[in-house]
Amino acid sequence: MAISIIFGLIFATLLTLGMVPVLYSLFFRVNFKGFQYGGE
Repeated sequence: MAISIIFGLIFATLLTLGMVPVLYSLFFRVNFKGFQYGGE
């Protein structure tokens, strides 16, 4: 029982962390080309 809860939480977390940025970029047409990491 506990293992299914743990795997469910892990799956939901990975799905959320993977799908939210993808759906956001699709809905709002975010362009990640030319995006530079860093403050400058």
